Amino acid sequence: MNLLSDALLLHRLSSDEQEFLVALLKWKGIDHLEWVRSSGFPSSTKEVLVWKKDASPEDVRSAHDWSREVCLIGRFDAEEKNSFVRAGATRIYDLNSFALEEFPFFKFSKPLHPEMVVLTQNSDLFSKYRSLLRACGSNAHWCKDILGLPNMLKETKPGVLVLDSESFSVRELVPKMKSLLGTPYFPLSFCLIDFNKENVYQNLATGLKDISKAFFEPKDLLLFLRDRLALASPPKDSFFQAIDWSGSPRNIREYEFPNVPDGMLERAEAAYLYRIRRLFLWMGEGANRGTEISA
Repeated sequence: MNLLSDALLLHRLSSDEQEFLVALLKWKGIDHLEWVRSSGFPSSTKEVLVWKKDASPEDVRSAHDWSREVCLIGRFDAEEKNSFVRAGATRIYDLNSFALEEFPFFKFSKPLHPEMVVLTQNSDLFSKYRSLLRACGSNAHWCKDILGLPNMLKETKPGVLVLDSESFSVRELVPKMKSLLGTPYFPLSFCLIDFNKENVYQNLATGLKDISKAFFEPKDLLLFLRDRLALASPPKDSFFQAIDWSGSPRNIREYEFPNVPDGMLERAEAAYLYRIRRLFLWMGEGANRGTEISA
């Protein structure tokens, strides 16, 4: 099965909705197994979708311990949603806004976008990128150390490289990255940086500006990728800002990925991908910015 998530955690669903969800799984031919708290996490292959009612944030952590791709379905107020996000949730489908029968169970099997390599030591950060990329028809690879980056770039040939400058010493990162510039496998590079940090522009001057096309706050780049990779309608002027190599603000539209032409997707596929995009409205972790959806 080409499942978008292999663990569904339910929150504040009615008994009728739970019965409907189980019937929907049977109708779609998805093997499934209920996770009963008293028996612990079920031992099953990833071809079997595990689901649990009355889920808590701790259940997200338990599912991750079993290397499961988790999605939450239910009704959440702002604090509840953020508590699940803090626990590591990367897909939340809120029934306050969307219909249960429209929930997307499957991911795309054919590649729609270039792959990405994320150089970071932050597992939660990588999980967010991987979750988004996999749902939208691509993939993200995790590189935890600078020394392993050249081989990973050669093997995966990604279209985008995301550098988390907060995970490494800038003095260590810059010389190793500069040695890769000009190689045929070095992709478009974006750098994540904390603009509120002391000496941030001094770090840029030490050489970071020579290895990345632009610099972003982590949530800005996530929101941007969500909108661009999910094949939204042609965007209006974007309000996501980057800092370009010269240190001046620049509209992020300059770095947009091209949309897949409409003719490459069947109408049903396009509608399905649009539903997948709605899983990611939590990005920004409570921020209202970027949550609007055009029909």
